[in-house]
Order: sequence, then structure tokens, then C-alpha cells
Amino acid sequence: MEEKKKIKLIATDMDGTLVNDAKEVPDSFAPWVLSHPDQQMVIASGRPYYTNEELFKEIKDHLIFIGDNGGLIYQQGQVLAKAGITAEEAKFCLDLFKDEPLANPILCGASQAICHDPKGDRNFLKQLDTYYIKRRYVEDLEAEVNSDEIIKFTVYIEGGAAESIYRQLPEMPGNLSAVLAGPEWIDIVNKDANKGAAVKKIADLKGIKQDEILAFGDYLNDLTMLEAAGTSYAMVNGHPDLKKIADHIAPSNNDEGVMQILRKLFD
Repeated sequence: MEEKKKIKLIATDMDGTLVNDAKEVPDSFAPWVLSHPDQQMVIASGRPYYTNEELFKEIKDHLIFIGDNGGLIYQQGQVLAKAGITAEEAKFCLDLFKDEPLANPILCGASQAICHDPKGDRNFLKQLDTYYIKRRYVEDLEAEVNSDEIIKFTVYIEGGAAESIYRQLPEMPGNLSAVLAGPEWIDIVNKDANKGAAVKKIADLKGIKQDEILAFGDYLNDLTMLEAAGTSYAMVNGHPDLKKIADHIAPSNNDEGVMQILRKLFD
């Protein structure tokens, strides 16, 4: 098939896209990656690279990881690129949410996440166990802004109220950019760090053209990535604004929509 010959890089989001709502990766994904060496698979996620590397440990050397919504690019034990935020910017982010009772802030360090102890909050603990397998608990987050290289600031909003809070945020100053990363997540990152910029960086390193890139996503933090791809798919369960700009609509993440499209295009 002509499409198979054309596409050289496939970038897929994780939550709401590749994995189902139970956070399970399709059983057919790893075999598919291994049987299609001509297509470089990129895992582009708001999760840190170390969480996804562990999740895909059996095939990690065949993947490139975009972590923290573009803040860090990682392949085979090497950091290919990173763009973080300063200690002062991290303090600004913490101050922004200090009076929001639903907010659970996290400093996403290059080596681990830094956050408050869930202290019996099962919902928050479940989120941490899913996304931040390397973490430490502290009492005073502001005192920790110099303790690691901060790649991203993220905040978990209880009850899925992230979008309403996100829409009320002030304009980000200077080097910062806020992005709605899910129904319960708001990320604040370096303005030069996004999934689209990361995909372009990988493509440049690999000598891949835009029309040789295929991308899948479901939420607004995937918008730049879909725009960077020659062919883009938004999941049918995705955010309405993302579906407006996508070339095509893929079946639901709960129906292994990414795998359905990959098999249709390449097999």
C-alpha cells in the first residue's frame, strides 16, 4: 500500500488515545511495533518518559518517548532534547493554584515527581501510581523548586473540573504556556515545549518530512502534534476542538481505535 511506504514516523498520545480507560495498552501494540521497523513509533504523552519506558520495557529500545507534553525527548537511554521551567517560574505556578481547593500541584522533575503526600486521598494516589511511578513527598513544594531540574508543572484537579479552571487562568507570562491536558489535568510548560515541537525535532533528527508523519491524539495538548503531522487522527472520544482540526476521526480508545487504523493503513 502506498500509505505504508510513505509514513516513516507515527506519534501517538497515551491516555484517551492508545490506552483504554482502564489504562491498558492493546495486546497487539508491541507485536505491531516489532513487525513494522520501517515506521518509527513515538509515544507522545503528558506522562514523564520514565513511566512510559517502564510500561513499554519489552520494546522500549524500539520507541522514542516524548515526555511531559514535549518537555523531554528520550531514546535508548539518552535525552535527545529538553526544555523545562525555571525555579521562579515554578514558584509562580504554585502561587497560581495556592487558593484552589480542588488542586493537587506536582513539580515534574527530570528524575522524579515532587508532590504532597496523598494522605488517604485514593483518587490522587491512583493518579500518582498511574503517571508518576518515580516520586517523593514533601510538605513545602516551594522549597523544592531548586532540588531538581523542573521540566513541567502540572496540577490534578479533583472531579474533572480542569477545563473550567483552565479557562479562567490569566495570560501566562514570559516563557510559560498553559495547556489543558485532560478533564482533570492542567499543565504549565516552557512555551517552546509541546508535542508538536517535539515531533518536529525528532523528524529533523531522523530526516523525516512532514508528509511522512502520522499522529493520533484526543485532547488539546495533542493539537500541536496533529498540526505537525502530514496525516492526523483525533479519537472519536476526543475533545471537540481537536476533532475540528484533525484530518480523520479514529474509533474510540476503548475499541483500540489506534490499532484499528494502523491495521487498516499498513496491514
